[in-house]
Amino acid sequence: MDAVRLPRPETTGPDYFDLARAIEALASGRPVAFPPFEMVHWGGLTWCLNFERDPIQREIRRGRFYEQEELEALGAYVGPGAHVIDIGANIGNHALYFATRLEAERVVVAEPNPLALAPLVANILVNGMGDVVDISKLGVGLSDVDAGGYRMKRHDRNLGATKMRETGGVLEVRRGDGLFAEETPTLIKIDVEGMEMKVLDGLDALIRRHGPTLLIEVDASNEGAFDTWLADHGYNVVHTDRDSSRNANHIAVRS
Repeated sequence: MDAVRLPRPETTGPDYFDLARAIEALASGRPVAFPPFEMVHWGGLTWCLNFERDPIQREIRRGRFYEQEELEALGAYVGPGAHVIDIGANIGNHALYFATRLEAERVVVAEPNPLALAPLVANILVNGMGDVVDISKLGVGLSDVDAGGYRMKRHDRNLGATKMRETGGVLEVRRGDGLFAEETPTLIKIDVEGMEMKVLDGLDALIRRHGPTLLIEVDASNEGAFDTWLADHGYNVVHTDRDSSRNANHIAVRS
């Protein structure tokens, strides 16, 4: 069998993966059409990967979860049966960890990046996680407003570093308080490349109501604002991973 030739990111366009058609096919029991993937298997999981140089996918090819030590640290604060909202789900690295290693009861994934949606949906389906991981919120971004016209500023070597811009596109953003109004989260993960303060503002009522543990990437330029947010909401940082001067990942719990 010939090796799968993964697409060069710069050659992919809006027709790379049709999320709406995929969800419609799933609802009606029809096959879902996916672009070519490289598949790897370890730890009882199958992974569908689409970019060769992406850091998350490179770590998965090595047989490890991306940011595995940080995820393992989360186990001290979040137990089995958790209800998780994963904002910035990328290709599902964290979502599948939550579902299979933390034994979460429910994981709701949100991801606006069109190039991440195909492997994300595929990874959920091929691992039989469709009853645990809810994909109904895919295709929109999170912010402090409900608005349209957004676009993704491409980063062809790192899907996770793709940033959202407020003009020139067709993507929608939503306030989390509205998008997740029916959810009762015990954990919210946020990785949104510098938009975390806007996302937190849009989740204000939900967080105040349920007091979930937070796993959040904070850009260096937002650290001061995040410290103020922690004090205002009665949260404390209990674990930090800082692999770069540009940002840090924090686990925060309500006092």
